[in-house]
Amino acid sequence: MRVLMVNDLPVGPGSGAEVHVGRLATALERAGDRVEVFAGGPRHRGVGKALDVWDPWVRRSLAAAADRFRPDVVHHHNVLRELSVSVLGVPRAAAQVMTLHDHRLVRADEGPEGEGHGLVHQAKVAKAVLDRMVARRRLDVLVAVSSELGEKVARAGFPRVRVIPGFADGDALADGPPGDDVVFAGRLSAEKGIDVLVHAFASIAAAHPATRVLIAGEGPERRRLERLAASRHLDAVTFLGLIDADGVCDLLRRARVVCSTSTRVTEGAPLVVIEAMLAGRPVIGTDSPAFRELLGTDGDRGVVVPRDDPGALAAELAKLLDEPARAAAIGRAARAHALARYTPEVAVAAHQAAYHEAIRAHAR
Repeated sequence: MRVLMVNDLPVGPGSGAEVHVGRLATALERAGDRVEVFAGGPRHRGVGKALDVWDPWVRRSLAAAADRFRPDVVHHHNVLRELSVSVLGVPRAAAQVMTLHDHRLVRADEGPEGEGHGLVHQAKVAKAVLDRMVARRRLDVLVAVSSELGEKVARAGFPRVRVIPGFADGDALADGPPGDDVVFAGRLSAEKGIDVLVHAFASIAAAHPATRVLIAGEGPERRRLERLAASRHLDAVTFLGLIDADGVCDLLRRARVVCSTSTRVTEGAPLVVIEAMLAGRPVIGTDSPAFRELLGTDGDRGVVVPRDDPGALAAELAKLLDEPARAAAIGRAARAHALARYTPEVAVAAHQAAYHEAIRAHAR
């Protein structure tokens, strides 16, 4: 099968979507499919952001790439922010699939901007309406990364929805002896709640002198978070910047516990949580449908705490740092759960089934 992947940013280190696209392309090729990636189009600035609504130039560029590659399936990922909904349905001869990594298609206020009012918010609402209308008309199958997101898009009128979460190489993340560190890996933006983690650790740092908080990633909040850590006299909090996939694997293997502290209830399905589970490390996530789906609610394979609550996060961090046997047991259960659901083999089979379904639907 010939699959053309489309994404607004280049694959590689960065957000989970960019990592996922590269990872899926590699896994499909290893399974015998032909894959090409169309990504990294122009970034719209100033008045040019009107092209976020509809970009005829990028539509023509995608058509030219498709004409050369002649795909059976075009698999769109994050295209609504920069490439625009104009790329859906290109080329007409190919089946069209889209993976939703977040709630942007069904929520006008999705993203780091959060909820808003006034003209900007009204424009976002109007764009979301247009995006849903075009997507319903032009997509043959829509893939959601969590069950909750899948239910939302089904209610929004999309007839063929599959739930396929992210994945990682369980062998590459094979668990070894844990260290003493607390790890966060992701975009340093306000809705990720990293300040909650810093405040939580500040309240237990004196009792855990061997523990560091290692924060991997880049984003608009880095300077503010560095100042926050300095104001709390937390020399143990280290900002590592953007690291590659191998670096993330090494970081997770050396962790005692991994924190995913999002304050946004509409989190998709964080890839780092899946990677941590495959590495056999306990994860503390915040209370939202996506985290409950990944980590469960009984505490056996992960811990869920209230959002934006440093006290609750500090209490669970202290327990996992002070009770290594419990942390190890949670990590083992998490890895066993993830190996049955979040590996390349499972993901490839699920995607290939979605592609065949899309091809059949497109031919009608």
